[in-house]
Order: sequence, then C-alpha cells, then structure tokens
Amino acid sequence: MSVGCKRQHEDAKTTATEQPAVRVQTAVVETKRVPQIEIVVGTVRPRVTGTVSARITASIQQVAVKVGDKVSAGAVLAKLDDRDLRADFEKARTDFERYSTLLKKEAATRAEFDAFQTKLRVAEANLSYATLTAPFDAIIAAKQCEPGDMAAPGKPLVTLEQPGAFRLEAAVPERFAGAAKLGTKVRVTVDSFKDECEGTVGEVVPAADPATRSVLVKIDINCGHPLSGLFGRAHLVVGERENLFAPKTAVRERGQLTFVWAASDGRARMRLVKTGAALGDQIELLSGVQAGERVIVSAEGNVADGQRITE
Repeated sequence: MSVGCKRQHEDAKTTATEQPAVRVQTAVVETKRVPQIEIVVGTVRPRVTGTVSARITASIQQVAVKVGDKVSAGAVLAKLDDRDLRADFEKARTDFERYSTLLKKEAATRAEFDAFQTKLRVAEANLSYATLTAPFDAIIAAKQCEPGDMAAPGKPLVTLEQPGAFRLEAAVPERFAGAAKLGTKVRVTVDSFKDECEGTVGEVVPAADPATRSVLVKIDINCGHPLSGLFGRAHLVVGERENLFAPKTAVRERGQLTFVWAASDGRARMRLVKTGAALGDQIELLSGVQAGERVIVSAEGNVADGQRITE
C-alpha cells in the first residue's frame, strides 16, 4: 500500500507538471507593523445609577412601579404611611397661623413667631419625605420593597438606572494599565451584539487590586441598547508588532489544511501556513512563508502542486 500511495502521488505530480501553464495573479508577502492588541474582559454597567431609600421610618402604603418601568424625574415611586406626619403638619400650620395673627396684634414676640414658622417648615419637609420620587429619568432596575414593609433610612427600596448611558468596567492587568489612559479610544465588543463599537476611557481607578494585580478601567460605550450585566471585551492597543501579511484571497483551505500557492521558478508550490489577525483585506501569516515571496491570489484555472504558471 505504501508503494502504491507513493506512486499515486508521483503520478499526480507528474500530471500537474505536464499540464499547460495556468495564468495567475500574484502578490508579494510583505512585512508590516501593526498594533499589538490585548483583549480584556469586563461587565456592562450603567454610567448613572441610584438607590432610593426613605429618610424616615414608616410603613410602606403603596409601591407605584415595577421592574422594567421607565420613569421621569419626579415620578412617584412609593408612598409611606403619613398619618402621624400629616397630623404634625396640621398642628404646626394651625400654631403658625395663630401666632401670625398674634404678631399682627403685637400679642406675641417676633422670636415666638419665628419658632413656630420653623416648626411648620420642618413638619412640611417631614411630610414630603412620605412620598418617594425618582431623582432622574430612569429605568427601574430592581425593587426591594412591597406594600406593608417597613421603610427606614439607608434601607434600599428601589434601584434606578439611567437608560442609554452605559460603560464597560474591565480589570486591566497592571502591565497594560498605561494603555488605558483617560480619553483613549478603545474598540469594544459586547457578545449579545454582532457589531463592534467605539468606546472611550472615561475613568481609571487610581489604585491596583493587590489580589489580581489589575486596575479597574471604566470605558464609556455606545453599543446599541445593551443591558447592564452583559459580558464585553475591550481591545486595548498596548504597542506595535511586526509580521508578514498577504491578501486574504491568497489563503485557501482544504479539509483541515490551510495553505497558499507560492509562485516559485514559474511553478505553483503548496505551502502550509498558520494565519493570525486580519487587517482589512490582508491577513497575517505566522508561518510557512518568507518576506518577499510571491503568492497566488487568483488563477484562470485549477492550480496543483508543481503546476506551471504564467503571470
């Protein structure tokens, strides 16, 4: 069998060398300097987010929103039980009106009037705290309360995210941190979207994480309408490198083989190659060819190893 296979290969090679020459077009394998890209991964998060909590302790009477709702600045999110607060307000208003009348009749001092005026303002402010409103135009990202729950200062009730403004937060290894300066343009891909988009480094945390030896970089992005929590990649330019490039049309595949046809002494020679990054209509060749060699990019007929060619 070994002898038979060898004869078949030699017969095919002899046939290719005896066939008429095929007209081809060739291109030179060139050395080019290209950006060296380091890909870092991160998570998409909103640029502006906020958590609403109560300023007073009271039971929640009504929750006016649900997760996913869009709200405008000033929209009511929830209402607290304000019966005690309203009673305090009504009493303060009654006292203020009474002392206002007494002041006009000179039956009360200015200091007494000012004291009751202050109490009225405090009672009015406390009453306003019973209605929780949105601080900005937002989407309800999370709701941590239900009617009947007890609200207290510092206890999160509703989480808001500003729509249309997102960033990719990525941990950049400290050796590449210098490539992520404020204002640097960065190519970003979000797995949920086919297209790439351009981002800009908007914030760099000025301290490295001693556990991971990385720096947190926040890249402002504009990738369609992503959702917070999605996985994304940032393509940082960390330097330059030099390698060989040829037109993409020169690279061919046959089964699991990747190869080019090199033009050598008027004949086509198969060269197995390993490809790298694409650069426009060019592709990087990591092995199999040398700078200055010519490779076939198109042919007017079938090409085989050892085939005679003309340009």
